Amino acid sequence: MPTPLRPRPRWRMATAGAVAALAITLLAGWAIVAAPSWSAAEVRIVAAVHGDATGMADIVALTINSAFGPSGAVLVSLIALTWTVMLRRSWRPAVRMLAVLVIPWGCAEVIKSIVQRPRPDPALLSTLIVAEPRSYSFPSGHTAFAAALACAVVLVLFRAHSRSRAVAVAAGAVVVLMTAWSRVYLGVHYPTDVAASLFLVPLVAFAVHRMTAGRAMFDPPAPGIAAEPPAVRIGR
Repeated sequence: MPTPLRPRPRWRMATAGAVAALAITLLAGWAIVAAPSWSAAEVRIVAAVHGDATGMADIVALTINSAFGPSGAVLVSLIALTWTVMLRRSWRPAVRMLAVLVIPWGCAEVIKSIVQRPRPDPALLSTLIVAEPRSYSFPSGHTAFAAALACAVVLVLFRAHSRSRAVAVAAGAVVVLMTAWSRVYLGVHYPTDVAASLFLVPLVAFAVHRMTAGRAMFDPPAPGIAAEPPAVRIGR
């Protein structure tokens, strides 16, 4: 009886979408930097959100700032990977989660270094409650990490079309949108910075998820699909 074959992953369309998203995000960033009036208009939105400060909002925004910053993101990633290994009892899903998490996040950071959009001018805002970041603004790194983490957890740990995945999507969306809001609230990002991350990261994450499907390093064998038996030498 022939060994059943794993379905071939449909990764080409997802990859094309990711490449298009990278190109669009990069071109949008260059266009924004080339038109200073765009940032001048956006900073009024930042000032309005930043000026509507409350003690509870400060706590939420500062918590997100620490948890999804460079140091916090490493710790959160390690926790997510450890949880994945314990839940799935295999290192392969954790490697896949790492790829789905790091690659989109890295793409956002690369675009940030290429576009080099300055941060909102603190002189145009009320007193900042965080240190002024030294990195560039477009796209938002915190929002990119939050979106990549949500995509990695949903895509790797939850089965498609399941009720648990729907709940995970809703919870992830809340975390990502709160992160996006917090970056504008703290006065360290423009709305288009967080919008760029919300647009780019899910498309790249989905492409990475598709590309790693069915590969032995990332995806354990599906139930009912046996490994190919070793060749048997037949004597004469």
